[in-house]
Amino acid sequence: MEKTVRILEQSALSTRKYTDKKTGQEKVMNAITFKLTDGIDTFLGEVTGERAVNCPIYDKNYFYRVQCSMVVRDWMSQQTGEQIQATTIYIDKINMK
Repeated sequence: MEKTVRILEQSALSTRKYTDKKTGQEKVMNAITFKLTDGIDTFLGEVTGERAVNCPIYDKNYFYRVQCSMVVRDWMSQQTGEQIQATTIYIDKINMK
């Protein structure tokens, strides 16, 4: 997906631990969450990995062109035991418009 957006919010760098399903190893994921709007829709997107560690603080007064990929993730709710699905939007590129 490619959109022209304004950045409404940019979180601080966060780290979270997870277990790699293939290797069983515990790893750390770095992420920055962005709240974006195209003027009609508002959505959340994440920059992850080394790109998150090196991510600059973007000016909220400008329009940016973002390239995003969407992934459906499955997990089990620890509270209800139900399988839950959600679409996560990963920001692949942010360029000035």
